[in-house]
Amino acid sequence: MLARLFRQFSGPHGLLGHVAGWLMVRKNQVANAWLVELLGAGPGDRVVEVGFGPGLGVAGHLARGAVVAGVDRSELMVRKAAARVADAVRDGRADLRPGSAEALPFADGSFTHAMALNSLQFWPSAEAGLAELRRVLAPGGRLVLGQRLRKAGAGRFDRSRFGMSDEALAALVATLERVGFQKVQVSRRAIGDETIAALVAERP
Repeated sequence: MLARLFRQFSGPHGLLGHVAGWLMVRKNQVANAWLVELLGAGPGDRVVEVGFGPGLGVAGHLARGAVVAGVDRSELMVRKAAARVADAVRDGRADLRPGSAEALPFADGSFTHAMALNSLQFWPSAEAGLAELRRVLAPGGRLVLGQRLRKAGAGRFDRSRFGMSDEALAALVATLERVGFQKVQVSRRAIGDETIAALVAERP
């Protein structure tokens, strides 16, 4: 049962998908708020989020006055996020769709900001997804990626055993630069019982 629940985080569905969504809300509030703050979008900005889950980040960007669009591979999460920000969806300030990072259904240069938290490990190709984010960002656009880091000796019930290693984090920085991002900076923050790495980059 535990393995089935952990697998749900790659694309929640069915009854266990509702449980996974509840856990995302409970466990990811602080990390989402931190990334929203780092991204710094506000009135007049357009944000795209990949893997928005139950919509905590989406709600945060909207609260700062930005317009938000995004994709999530889980139709259940699209419905939950849309319900969370129903007024913004109705008013055209939020456009949330099922989809994947490597085929974003948005025009070139559509956004000023982009964000993804703990979703990159589920993308079929990190390089293809990051290249797509570069494509839909306007020149000068800002990207923030948040990734849970692996903790040595993490137990069976510790999500950090699925986190990113230091080597994988360094490879991610190299991939960002290879697809055309620049000024990549990495910061780390302990949140609860895990550590989140935030990668901030700019589209030239």
